[in-house]
Amino acid sequence: MQKLTFTLALTLAMILGGCATKPTDNTSGATSSTKAESAPRTSTSVAIPAIASKKLVMSMTGPKSIVESKDWAEFKREWRETFADHAKTEGVAFSFVEGEVKPQGVDGTVLEVNVADYRIIGIGARIFFGVMTGNAFIDAKIKFANLRDGTVLGEQQHNTSSSAWAGVFAKVTPQQVDAIASEVFRDIKAAK
Repeated sequence: MQKLTFTLALTLAMILGGCATKPTDNTSGATSSTKAESAPRTSTSVAIPAIASKKLVMSMTGPKSIVESKDWAEFKREWRETFADHAKTEGVAFSFVEGEVKPQGVDGTVLEVNVADYRIIGIGARIFFGVMTGNAFIDAKIKFANLRDGTVLGEQQHNTSSSAWAGVFAKVTPQQVDAIASEVFRDIKAAK
């Protein structure tokens, strides 16, 4: 009986303890700049000129069905706050704007985030409802452009997904946005 109980407890711990974020290339993002520098990339790197690495202007868009979703404002808030935290840590001026960002004749980088699809799962929902909450995911393309003249510097595709079967330890939307921000700031930090 003890063996059966131990086996069941061990199996349950393995199911609940698995890492759930699955970028398209099956590597995982990092949440701190030290981890981000040594972790495998989950997206293509973008070469950012050093002169454009001290200011970041971000906007978000998507198809009509996405931007009219009832939780779009919450999703944008998550991105805005997460990127602002990373920018503060890296000493980068950050602003979030609604709508299209026009060239401003000053040095900096524009991040135009185009969200094809997403599903928000918060930490509280994951803890209280576990597998019943389903999977959090983000399908987004980020275009990097020069703030001075609008020249496109590159693009990154980000596809994250969690597995509800990982239970309360499955990576939820805030963790997925943080992993994406880590990738972006890895390129900003490497600017030459």
